[in-house]
Amino acid sequence: MTNHLIEHLRTNAAAVQPGKDRFAPLTGWLLSTLISLEEDCNSGGILLFAFKSGGPLWRNAVALAVAMGNLDHDPQTFLLRAHGEIDESRDAPSLRAQFAMAIQTMKPQQIVEAALDVLPPSLCGSLKKIGNEPLTTPQAYKRLVDLLGSTNAEDRARRRVLEQVNERLTDNLLQVIETVDLAVLTPTVVTRIHDAGEAHRLNAGLRAARKLVSTATDQSLRESADAMASNFNAGSFVRSWLARADRLESLGLPIDDAPDVIRINPAKAEDWGRRFRNCVSSYSHEMVTGASAFFVIEALSVIVVLRLTDAGWMLVGVHTHGNGPVPRAVVETARDRLIELGVRCILPIKPKGPAASAISGFRRDIDWEFEFEGMGAWD
Repeated sequence: MTNHLIEHLRTNAAAVQPGKDRFAPLTGWLLSTLISLEEDCNSGGILLFAFKSGGPLWRNAVALAVAMGNLDHDPQTFLLRAHGEIDESRDAPSLRAQFAMAIQTMKPQQIVEAALDVLPPSLCGSLKKIGNEPLTTPQAYKRLVDLLGSTNAEDRARRRVLEQVNERLTDNLLQVIETVDLAVLTPTVVTRIHDAGEAHRLNAGLRAARKLVSTATDQSLRESADAMASNFNAGSFVRSWLARADRLESLGLPIDDAPDVIRINPAKAEDWGRRFRNCVSSYSHEMVTGASAFFVIEALSVIVVLRLTDAGWMLVGVHTHGNGPVPRAVVETARDRLIELGVRCILPIKPKGPAASAISGFRRDIDWEFEFEGMGAWD
């Protein structure tokens, strides 16, 4: 019976899904470890004990002991801490078998104390938070111990958040707590972030905000995150801050210092949009990423749009109030000034020649008046 059980569990260890399968309390690497111990113990009952008698906290304590090397690398120290002696008689079981027999007689606290030189604060409480489904890798338990035992100020801040979180401690949550920028590291924020990937994206957004937004101090970021409370969303949070960008990176051209040309940044885009009665404020993302740059030439009452290309910054649009038509003379004046300021300007024109003249007299699908960011072409 036991051999059949072992074979079944060994075959399905990786596929078992906690909460859905019969052997939900044990999965993956921990299940494989206990199967190996069962075989070493010669049907010593460790597997049955783990299923029937060992609760979630006991299983997590065992997982921690195994993760810290007490089974494969230093069972002697574990056994000495646990019982004060090691059976070294001629007929003594192997050290692995003694380990398996010992943990069946020990409470979770005793297992943890035998596994570690120093017991980090709140470790047992954290193991309780892991609950019925063990962490998916031994390394996760080692990282948990390192975090809880660290004296580093940053790690202590992360430990406090871990202690305050009331939700079940999963691999994802642990990684999020280890990763999130300290400025917004709160119990509420970490439980609203799905995984480490999202945490890294949030951190990247905050780095950009600190660089581009003059008011993005740690205190203001924290207050903003707290204000969102349970509605916190990493993407929305970053976008809301980048929409306040007021110190965009320069283009590296003379236009950066031109007194008669004003750069539009996201912080002022809405004001300029109202003045010009257009939707320039909806291009804040392009402004922040550096894909496009918007400038006002007040003397000409136009907004010019520049696009970054592999040939440099290029003029791609000229707009006036209400996106109305821009006179040719105004466009050419804007073009000439931008060329002086280092911008590449290539303007669309209508084609010449008999074919173009012939076709222009008929209804057609081809439109020679191709769009130039709201400005029509001219002869």
